[in-house]
Amino acid sequence: MVSNNKVSAVLCSTDLPRSQEFYESKVGLRLSPATITNHLLFECGDGTTLLVYGRGAPNLADHTQVRFWSSDIAADVRELAERGVVFDELEIGEFKTVDHVMTSPIGKSAWFKDPDGNTVALFQPK
Repeated sequence: MVSNNKVSAVLCSTDLPRSQEFYESKVGLRLSPATITNHLLFECGDGTTLLVYGRGAPNLADHTQVRFWSSDIAADVRELAERGVVFDELEIGEFKTVDHVMTSPIGKSAWFKDPDGNTVALFQPK
């Protein structure tokens, strides 16, 4: 069930080294060993995380703001769709959603918006 999954806040950055310095030195977060290329994953309290990813454009609110980590994204998507959640259908270069899920080298993702237009994601790491 999605409500039992770990949640990670997601922000974007135009300068990852600056962001890493800020979150480590100023905020006191610890960079996770699970960090991947073009991403900074910081460990936070109670098993939660803050994910900051590199983005060339200014910080606009058109990015994923919350990510629910999933161990079975197909089941979670099916459950949410049955409850009336409408998923975004995307095509980004060679990647596109199939049955609401996009598969990439780092895992599988599905996106939907809340009533205010905030983008929420499900993510199943590879």
